Order: sequence, then structure tokens, then C-alpha cells
Amino acid sequence: MKPFRLAAPLCLIAAPALAGSLSQPATDPVAVTPLFVPAPVGEWTGFYLGGQVGYGDGGVPGTDYDGGLAGVHAGYLHDLGDWVVGGELDYDFANMSGGPGKIDAIGRAKLIGGYDLGRTLVYATAGAFHANLALPGGDRDDNGAFIGAGMKYKFTDTLIGGVEALYHEADDFGGVAGNDLDAATITARISYQF
Repeated sequence: MKPFRLAAPLCLIAAPALAGSLSQPATDPVAVTPLFVPAPVGEWTGFYLGGQVGYGDGGVPGTDYDGGLAGVHAGYLHDLGDWVVGGELDYDFANMSGGPGKIDAIGRAKLIGGYDLGRTLVYATAGAFHANLALPGGDRDDNGAFIGAGMKYKFTDTLIGGVEALYHEADDFGGVAGNDLDAATITARISYQF
């Protein structure tokens, strides 16, 4: 009986240490690996090249031209933090027809300045263009200026999609007084950044 009397107080002392808890045991969080990894936010610095397709509408006095266009572009952007600056060259093969002829080519040299929204870049652009107007009596080509705006979106760290709208103007196109050319274009663009 004495061993039992000695064991009873020891059991009472040890009971709290052996008692169960009413709360659930803590578990480690489960790490989930995403299927799509977004591009790094805010990094636009680098060279890029790509292509574009779109639509153009314009003309000279007495003749309207409209139709599709497609081309290539190459440029460089530099990320300054909130702002991005850069330059680009692009060339469109066009089929903007009307009357006896058509605008069949437009090349541009652009300056770009935009605001960095992370994976999105909104920008304004301006520069010079060279266009060719194909006519039955011979081609006319001349230079002019353009302004525009656009938006780029980084799908990954190297793949960029976007849209761009431009307005072109050239006075006395082809050296003909009063033959002022104006044209508006809108293109969807895809680029690869290095």
C-alpha cells in the first residue's frame, strides 16, 4: 500500500504535463509554385525588336487612302525609375489604296518618353517619317513629321505586347504645292526584349 501512496502524489504533479491541449497543433504553411511567373516589375531597359500589323487612313486633297499595313521595328529603352525614354526605328509595308494610287511604304524614326507603371508602360512618341505614294505616272515620296501615343505590356521579362496610334503630316508632298498628306495609323505590336 505504501508504494501506491507514494505514486499518487507523483501522478498528480505530472498530470498537467501529460494533459492534452484543446487547440489544434500548428502546421507548416504549404508553398505553392505559380504556373505563370510575371515579369520583373519596373525594368524596361534594353534593346528590343519585333513586328506590327494594323490599319491606316489618310490622303491628299481630293484623294483618300486607306487599308492595312504590316512591318518591323527595333529600338532601345532606358528605365529611369518612374520615367522611361528611348528611340525606335520602324518600317511598314502598306496597302493604303484610293483613287489611282496607294501609299505603299512608311518608315519612321521615333523618340519615346513614357511613364513606368510596372509591367505597363504608357508613352508619347514623335519624330520624322518617310512615305512612298505609288501613282500610275510614277512614285512620289517625301518626308514629314508625326506624333502619337501607345501602351506596352510585359507578359514576361522578354515578351512585350502593345498598341500604338500615330498621326502623320507632310506639306507639299512629293514637291507638289498644296499636295498636303495626312494619315493616321493604329497598330498592334509584339516585341522581344534582350
